[in-house]
Parts: sequence; C-alpha cells; structure tokens
Amino acid sequence: MSLAQLTLSVATIYTFFLLWGLLQERLTTTAYTLPPHASLAHSASAHLRGQASETFRHPLLLNALQAIACTALAASYLLLRRAPGVKPLAALGLDALSPRGAVAARREKDASAVPGRISPLLLRYLAVAAFQSTASQLGLLSLSHGISYPTLTLAKSCKLLPVLFAQVLLYRRRIAPHKYLVVALVTAGISLFMLCAPAKPGKAARADSSLGLALLLANLFLDGLTNSTQDEIFAHYRVSGPQMMFLMNLAASFLLSASLLFPRGGAGHGNELTAAAAFISRHPTIIKDLAAYSAAGAMGQIAIFETLQRFGSLTLVSITVTRKLFTMLLSILVYGHALRPAQWLGVLVVFVGLGVEAAEKRRAGARKTASASAGAGGAKEKTS
Repeated sequence: MSLAQLTLSVATIYTFFLLWGLLQERLTTTAYTLPPHASLAHSASAHLRGQASETFRHPLLLNALQAIACTALAASYLLLRRAPGVKPLAALGLDALSPRGAVAARREKDASAVPGRISPLLLRYLAVAAFQSTASQLGLLSLSHGISYPTLTLAKSCKLLPVLFAQVLLYRRRIAPHKYLVVALVTAGISLFMLCAPAKPGKAARADSSLGLALLLANLFLDGLTNSTQDEIFAHYRVSGPQMMFLMNLAASFLLSASLLFPRGGAGHGNELTAAAAFISRHPTIIKDLAAYSAAGAMGQIAIFETLQRFGSLTLVSITVTRKLFTMLLSILVYGHALRPAQWLGVLVVFVGLGVEAAEKRRAGARKTASASAGAGGAKEKTS
C-alpha cells in the first residue's frame, strides 16, 4: 500500500475521532443556554424554574443516533464496494444470520453440523450489540457524574485490562508475559491519575465522583466482553470487519430505539425519547451537534475498518493509541482541564505501558516476516 493511502488513513482517523471526542464532551458536559422566549415559555416547568441553561442528559439518544449513522454508512460502504455478482444480502453479511447461513459461514467445516432454530452467529451479534450499547451509555453517564473527559479518555486507552481478564477467565487463553507488564503499568498509571485528581468540595461532589468511577469501571468491563466476543466471532466465522460494523450497529439500533420508548421511572415521567425531544425543542441549536457527533463517529469507524483491511492491526494500534493521547491533550487545551504534576506522571506511565505493547507487536511482526523470508529462501534452495 502506498504512503499516500496510509497518510490519508491516519489523517481521517485523527480528524474524525478528535472531532467526535470534542463533540461528545460538549454534548454531555456543556450547558445549553435557554433563549429568552424559551425561558418564558418553560418557566412553569419545575425543573427549569430559575435556570437559564441546562445540560443534555440523554446518552441513550446519543448512542441510538450513533448506531443508526454507523449502520447507514456501513451499509452504503459495503454495497458500493460489492464485487460483481455478489448479492446485496451476502455483501452485507445478512445471509449468515440464518441458521443454515451460520453453518456455511463457519471456518471449521463439520459435515455432521445441523442448523438449529436460531443462528448462533445472530445470538453473538446481539450479545456484542448489547454489551457495546450498554458500555457506551455507561461511559457517557460517567461524564455526568464527576468523571472528566481526560479521565474517560485515559481509561478507554486501558482496554487491554478488561480484554486480558476476559480472555484469561472466560476463554482460557494463554497470555504473553509482556502483557502482564503492560497491565501493571496501565493500572498504576490510571490509579495515579485518579487518586491525584483535585478533590471537589462538598459531599454531593464526592458522591458523584464515586458513582462516576463505578460507571467507568462497568464500562471497561463491558468493553472487555465486547472485544473478546468479537475475537470469538472472527475466529469461528468468515466475517469481514465492515460486515461486523454493519451488523453490530444494526442490532444496536433496534435495541437502543426500543429502549428509548421505555418509561423513565414513574407514572407521568414519559419515556427517554419524549424527554430528549423536549430538550431539543428548547435548544434547537443542539441538532447540529448531534448530527456532527453521529457523522464523525460513523466516518471514524469506516476509516478504522478500512485501515485494518489495508494495513493490518499493527498499524491500526499505533494510530489509535496516539489518537487517544491527542484526544486527551486536545480536551485539556480546549476545555481548560487542570492536571497536577502527579497526574501527568500517571498519563506518562499509562502511555509507557501502551508503548511497550505496540513495540512488542512490532517485534512480533518483524520476527514473523523474517521467518517467512527464511522459509521462502530454504524452499528456493531445495528446488535448485
């Protein structure tokens, strides 16, 4: 692949996910000001009385819009790149969701395999969609309960922890020794970052911070389940990355859209969709932020899967790790988050750990290339 293509991939991932991160923080932490006419019109509402601004607290709608945008873009991407003669259902991966299709899509062929009533691949997609949707909502909720965006970004850079735990405990896989060093460094860095954060005054602030941390830990746990289940799907079924993106987001779109219709907690409270629609009607300027957030996330996902297909996971890991670092630093610059020196040390420790992981993957790739070259050379000598 050419350097121009690699440069385009890096620029696309950086651009869309840096924008996506800033829009996520704006949507979840920035107060939207009520226009003068809206303040008068809604003055009778108890929760708005005496307020000139309010914060958007509907992460379920954010996740639903993101999933719908990703589904639409992934479907368009797959259909536009469809090879001649390939049916649309096959290009989208929908043919593998039937019981017979799931048997045909398995990597390990078993002549005695009998299709069941429900496709096991469909069940796994639904599980991944549920894990991912819940994890995303918990991550957004943590921002509203005392967790700063730099802390969330740093924690999301630590996906290695829950993924390793899920692989060892659930799938009984052997883990390379260097990965345990990475786990230790990442754990030490995130702990230092959290423990050295400035204390918020008041009992309520401390309670919010504890709740935010609990939500963040649950988010990381579900991230581990998500990635481990995705690995299992790729290991046992012939599924492409863009197909997984489409099917996961399609399932998530249905789950999240249905969740928007659930009652919010008591009689007369309505559902999440009506509450979010009421907020949007009071603050129509948020529509452009919602649209930009959904579009940026969808474009970023396409760029990630395209990079994975063209250049492999090694290059993708290097890009995403540095992207997360720049996301955190950009958030600090734009939104004025103050970090103590010890917190900067925690950031450094975390990225040292991530650097060890990336360096080990580079060495493993170099060893694999050298081994393949040596094997090819030996084969030539035998034929001569």
